[in-house]
Amino acid sequence: MRMSKQVYRIESYTFSETDALLFDANIWLYIYGPQRQLYPRLRSTYTLAFRRIRSANIRVFIDVLVLSEFINAYSRFVYNNLPSATKPAEFKTFRNSADFKPIAEDIAKYSRRILEKAERIETGFESVDLLPIMSDYATGEKDFNDQILAQLCRTKGLKLVTHDADFQGEDLTIITGNPQLLR
Repeated sequence: MRMSKQVYRIESYTFSETDALLFDANIWLYIYGPQRQLYPRLRSTYTLAFRRIRSANIRVFIDVLVLSEFINAYSRFVYNNLPSATKPAEFKTFRNSADFKPIAEDIAKYSRRILEKAERIETGFESVDLLPIMSDYATGEKDFNDQILAQLCRTKGLKLVTHDADFQGEDLTIITGNPQLLR
């Protein structure tokens, strides 16, 4: 299914029962991640939209790439924001420490919430034409996972809910609170 490029402001978007949405990892991080304390306006924007989506019974999908990015970005965010006096030199040292256990518990708790509120979907990796994706990646200007997610949205007819400006110019329907994408 081919989609035309359309970008909508999430605050004013009218969700329809025919919508099928893929939330990017950054959206889940604003809703459930540690970033929500640093960016209360974005948390509010996406949390309110998520409530509207849920109350309208709109289908929200999750893919393993998004869940993996959520988990990894959450743990890296916590690690990167540790005070330098107590921050281990290596991330893996931190991840294997007793200090990481409560963080891992929070990540697992929020991951379960995501999985309760979203339907699992497969990327179709086995059928994706990877040559153009690798060519785009080789330019240094495109993220591999973003390209896979864009392809997933195009092939499954999903609208992407994201705050990531890297999706600028993609042939997708995007719903966002990011002013850069709305230009």
